Amino acid sequence: MEIFREELIDGFTFIEYKSFSLNRPSTMVLALPDAGLVGVIAASYMINKMGLDEIGGVDSPYLQPIMIIHRGIPRPPIRIFARDRIMVVYTEISLPIDVSTKFVSAVIDYARLRGVDQLIGITGLPIHNRIDVEDLSTYFISPFDEMKKIFSESGIKMLENGILSGPYATFIKEIFRKRILGALLMSESFLEFPDPEAAAKVLLSLGRVLNVQIDVDKLLEQAEIIKMRAREHMRNLMQSFEQIRRGVEYSVPLYT
Repeated sequence: MEIFREELIDGFTFIEYKSFSLNRPSTMVLALPDAGLVGVIAASYMINKMGLDEIGGVDSPYLQPIMIIHRGIPRPPIRIFARDRIMVVYTEISLPIDVSTKFVSAVIDYARLRGVDQLIGITGLPIHNRIDVEDLSTYFISPFDEMKKIFSESGIKMLENGILSGPYATFIKEIFRKRILGALLMSESFLEFPDPEAAAKVLLSLGRVLNVQIDVDKLLEQAEIIKMRAREHMRNLMQSFEQIRRGVEYSVPLYT
């Protein structure tokens, strides 16, 4: 694939394969691997459903020596897609915490350089009783009154209290420090299992914010399969714990 333009920002090379421009008002969606892989699943599904074009990628000596091979063509591990007024930046690889912090800061600078009007991070919010929750809630965090108004009017709850850590904590701090409009959008999710249902909830909420339609039926079909597997996994765990408990109850004491 040919390189049209490169931009080096804080050790990260933003590669563009062709000339492109975003319609206004423009939005960048950022998705990194996190709880339930919600952001990654949602971003990948959104790219396919909305027919976004792969217009670039991000590489850096900070990243592991990994290339993504798609249709026989090698691409950087962080990929950029765009069409009309939406840009999506996402990666399926897990970034070390120090690297992800630097990357988030760099991608915000790239968005500002590209004239993006607002940034929205998407991720999961793990809850301990996820297996029993049928109607997942979505929440947002933003330091900007304008974004709070938009999200609240879209029927999304503001996260009132909690602790945010990792790259998305950097995301919130940096958009506030650099004064570029943005918000973090989260859905309740599994922590350890991929969660297509949570990804569907994020996309439905994102669609309301951006005033676009995203059909999530296929994600919801996948969600039913995941939940069945999760329930089976939990049953197996509970049976294992019960066997361990009985073994301890009836074992001969080691000490007297």
